Amino acid sequence: MNKFLQILQSSNISPDKIENLISKAKLLHVKSQSLLVKPNTICDKAYFVLKGGFVCRHIDKELEIEKTINFYLVDFHPFMGCVDSYFSGTKTQCELRAIANSEVMEFNKKDIDALISQDISLFTFYHSLIIQFLQEENDIKLKIISYSSERLYSHIMTHWPEIIQQVPSKFIAEFMGISSEWLSKLKHRI
Repeated sequence: MNKFLQILQSSNISPDKIENLISKAKLLHVKSQSLLVKPNTICDKAYFVLKGGFVCRHIDKELEIEKTINFYLVDFHPFMGCVDSYFSGTKTQCELRAIANSEVMEFNKKDIDALISQDISLFTFYHSLIIQFLQEENDIKLKIISYSSERLYSHIMTHWPEIIQQVPSKFIAEFMGISSEWLSKLKHRI
């Protein structure tokens, strides 16, 4: 919980408000390859990764396509949720899958909404996190769309080495839209 506390303590949130927020959290232990959020459910929870990591995968049952669209690690985007559901209250087309034995803090959206409606510092903190999260998501998607696979892998190695170190190659290849074999060839070339 250290990283989460560090983030909170670096904001303008008073210690009693931090304690109140943490009291609303539920600590979950998630086994590797388990689903924290399943497709076709409503994601009304936000999570903070304390240990391990997750991938967010978009699942299109009709076209039988499963694609990794983001990574959540202790040191890379530790806040997570299924954006397509969390804000709209509709069923998600994504899954949050553990890629290692993991621990997360789970926050119910109703609790967060109630807390931020009562405290301007929590409101400001929450919305700055949301804006940062959405900017990072947009940046990732722009790179997926515009970069060649070689340039994208090179960018991941340079700017996001924790992904290379912690995420199985299968999910990195899926994220990049290439086969595991092609990723292996890229690794040897780069």
